[in-house]
Amino acid sequence: MNHSSAATRFHYVVRALLLAALAIYVMHLNESNLLEYYLAPQMQTLLLLCPVPLLFIAFGMVYHAIMGDSGDVCDCEHPHPQGVVRNIAVYGLFALPLLFGLLVPDQPLASSMAAKKGMVYTYPNPDVRIGSGSEDVPGDTGPADGAREPTPGNNSGPVDPFAPKDKYSVEFAELAKRLYAIPTITVWPEIFSETVGAIEMYKPVFAGKPISVQGFVFRDDTMDKNMFAVSRFLLMCCTADAVPFGILVSGEQASRFENDAWVSIEGTVQTVEIAGKERLLIQAFSIEAIEEPASPYIFTNPDSVAAFDELYPPAQP
Repeated sequence: MNHSSAATRFHYVVRALLLAALAIYVMHLNESNLLEYYLAPQMQTLLLLCPVPLLFIAFGMVYHAIMGDSGDVCDCEHPHPQGVVRNIAVYGLFALPLLFGLLVPDQPLASSMAAKKGMVYTYPNPDVRIGSGSEDVPGDTGPADGAREPTPGNNSGPVDPFAPKDKYSVEFAELAKRLYAIPTITVWPEIFSETVGAIEMYKPVFAGKPISVQGFVFRDDTMDKNMFAVSRFLLMCCTADAVPFGILVSGEQASRFENDAWVSIEGTVQTVEIAGKERLLIQAFSIEAIEEPASPYIFTNPDSVAAFDELYPPAQP
C-alpha cells in the first residue's frame, strides 16, 4: 500500500466517522425528545429522513477504504487536504459543531435571548403583515395590523363585531367568534400566537373575558414589580429565527416570580397604554408556578380554526 493510497483510506475513514456521528446525534436528539429545542415540527420530519442514508454512506466509505484496491481507492480528481493544519481546519468545521452538541447541555431559549431579540407583543406572522399591506416587521410592538373597532353604519342593520377588515383577516375573525363563544379562553400551545392575534384584533369585544395561559416569565427594566410578560418563543423554522412572543400580565402576585419561571395564569382580558401604544394585558387573579413543558416553543398553525375545532369538538346531542 503506497502513501497516497493510505492517506486516501484515512480520509475515507475520518469522513465516515463524521457522517456516522452526525446520524447518531440526530437519532439521539429524536429519542430524547430534544429536537423540539431546535426545529419546528415540519423541519424535524425532514431532518429525520437523513440518519439512515448518512449511515449507509458512512458504511460504504469504510467498506471502500478497507476493501478497495490499493491503487484505486478513489478515482475522483478532487485532492484531499494536505498537511496537519489544513486537515484539522477542514474536518474541524464538521467536528466542532458535533462536539458542542454533545458537550453543551440541551436547553430551550430563555429570557436572556428574549431581551436580546426584543419581546414582541403583537401577532408576528410575516404573511399576515405582508398581506395586509403593513410595512411592520417582527419585533414591532405597535397595535395589530388588522385591528379595528367595528363601527355601525347608518342603515346597515346589526353590526357584526367580528367583521374581518380584509381577506387576510378572515381566519382571525372566524377564530375570534369561536373564542368569544366559550366561557374561558384557553391559549393552547397549538394555536398560541393565532389566539392572541385574534383577541388583539378585537380587543374591545374581548374586554373582561376570562383567559388562561401558560408560559415563562419575562420582565425588563421598563416594567414594575407587579408586571411581566408571559412568553413563548415562536419558531417558523428553527431557533435561529425564533421570535419571543408575549402578553403583558399585571397582578399582585407577579412580583413573586423571577425571569424564566414557568407559570400558569388565570385572569381577564384588558388593555393598557404604554408609550402611546395600546397593548393587550391580562389582569391576573391567579399565578401559579408550573414545570417547564416538554415542548416549550410554539409554532404557527396553517389552519387555526380547524385546530380550534379539534381542541373543542362540538357537543354530541
